Amino acid sequence: MKTACFQSNKRATFKTYTMNRFVIFFGIFIILSIQACHKDKDNPPEQSTKSKLEDVLTGIDSLKSFTADFKNAALSEEELSQGITVFTLSDRVLADVSIAKNRLQSASEGSQDQPRLKAANGSNGSGFKDGSSMKDYIVKGRFSLSDLTADKKLITLSGKTITIQVINSMVYLNGVQLFSNSISSNSAFAVFALSSFINYSSMLALDNQALAKAAPCIPGGTLTILGQNFSDKPGQNLVTLNGKSALVNEASKNKLIVTIPAEATTGLLTVTVNNKTVSSLSPIPVLLPNVTTMSGITALGCQNIQGIAVDNNNTLYFTDPSNHRTLSYDVNGHSVIYQPLGTPEKDLNLDGRIDANDAPLIITDPWAITLGNDGKIYVAGKSKEVIPSIFRFVPNMPKQTEHWAGSNDLNLEGRRLNTGMSPIALLADGETMLYANNFSNQQYVVNRIAGDNIMGWLYNINFLNVDPTYQLSATILGMTKMKNANTFYLADGNGKRIWKKDQNGLYLLAGANNNNHKPAQDGQGTAALFGVPMGITLWSDQYIVVCDNDYNNHNYSIRVVNSYGVVTTIAGGNNPANSAKDGIGKAAQFNGANAIAVDKDNMLYVASDDGSIRKIQFK
Repeated sequence: MKTACFQSNKRATFKTYTMNRFVIFFGIFIILSIQACHKDKDNPPEQSTKSKLEDVLTGIDSLKSFTADFKNAALSEEELSQGITVFTLSDRVLADVSIAKNRLQSASEGSQDQPRLKAANGSNGSGFKDGSSMKDYIVKGRFSLSDLTADKKLITLSGKTITIQVINSMVYLNGVQLFSNSISSNSAFAVFALSSFINYSSMLALDNQALAKAAPCIPGGTLTILGQNFSDKPGQNLVTLNGKSALVNEASKNKLIVTIPAEATTGLLTVTVNNKTVSSLSPIPVLLPNVTTMSGITALGCQNIQGIAVDNNNTLYFTDPSNHRTLSYDVNGHSVIYQPLGTPEKDLNLDGRIDANDAPLIITDPWAITLGNDGKIYVAGKSKEVIPSIFRFVPNMPKQTEHWAGSNDLNLEGRRLNTGMSPIALLADGETMLYANNFSNQQYVVNRIAGDNIMGWLYNINFLNVDPTYQLSATILGMTKMKNANTFYLADGNGKRIWKKDQNGLYLLAGANNNNHKPAQDGQGTAALFGVPMGITLWSDQYIVVCDNDYNNHNYSIRVVNSYGVVTTIAGGNNPANSAKDGIGKAAQFNGANAIAVDKDNMLYVASDDGSIRKIQFK
């Protein structure tokens, strides 16, 4: 009985245990189910990137038009899977684009509407024609503002390229300003607003990043403008800089090269093609020539200065022929006079004895000057026997000199110490020396000295072959050379022209016959007129700067000649009183402008007839 009772109790107990365990598990299941229901209620299924983005755009009242077009784009989740960046246009921008061309002309200068209308003007003005064009404004990849760095390229869903430009901390897409703060962003997308339609190939556009790198400019210099949809005919591109028209020298669909006008000042650059106008995002800086007189040199009492050179330490070397002196002047205001004396041979001062006071000057009438690669000073002048020659100084030995070239022999070629010469311009050319003769009707206009030998380098016949209208024997009064190229520029006083000579030959760069002594005038090539071009140098190893003494019309000026032969007067001008006056550009006046040199900092120094040196700084 006990066994039966025990087994019966055991079965009852197991049944109860099983039931209890079922109840427990069922209860757990109910609890988990309830929790799962709560969880699903609290966390609905994840939205797609497209849905989230559309919700963001829909929630912004100012993007109604853009949002509608965005939905029509029918983007796939595959297109959005790697993240995207959307560039939007507000309703106001879309409205501006449609009315910009009409209202921009009527908007008064300085009005609040003008900046945004200018931003919209020049776009295609068409909005988004269909959903596919919307993909021009959606970029593969999710970018933050810090990712949009200068010159970065972005590829749109439609396959077009957007170039990022950063100017003054502002971000631009193909020249169109991006508003600084993103409208919205998450891990999958970012949304930014634009100030106008993005400039693509069908639109007139400027590469503002490249334009910013090309500046600053100087009057008479050139500026390269990169962009889109220019005319390849120069005359069909109207370019202005702060309202002043610039001459277009070269044109293609993507590049213009213009000459900066003499009157230009810092300001916005505009390009107009086929009645479409686009402006630079930032002002283009123009450096103006500021002319001042070096008082320290005036104190040296020079009567007139004819030649000038400058070394790598910005020490000036110049000639004062009226006082038979060559001088130097360093940045600390220390001067040295190079005036060597010969051995006393007779009682020159008639005091009854022959002594040091009777020592004759070795060099009289020093004129042209140049600095050789050997660190020595070369001066063209006359010896005590009145033989035109070239002399050589060691800088720290001002009372000693070497008679380096020249003799009584009038042979045109030969050894440098037995060949006659009448040097009026000098140019150290590496290991050789060029000198221009002052002989009338000479066969050789410029000779080269190499070692001990003199040979003809440039002939009168060369000039006649280049310009059949040339009627005078050339008188080369100034010569200069590019630093790292065999390209030379020559100032022809009698011919009133500027010539270029390189390995390919001789070229007329600017100037024409002016035997009727017409006033000097700016222009390009033979349309430009000179008085007497004399001193010549290269500013920034790029632009030719010329001293022009138009004696017949009392016009003494500094002129820039660029590589296109465009001549621009940048300082000085008509001066009947032959006075000197400091100032900016043409407000300055010169009492003669004989020679010019440039230092390592691109400062210009002009030697004048009144014994002064005028400094020109572009700023």
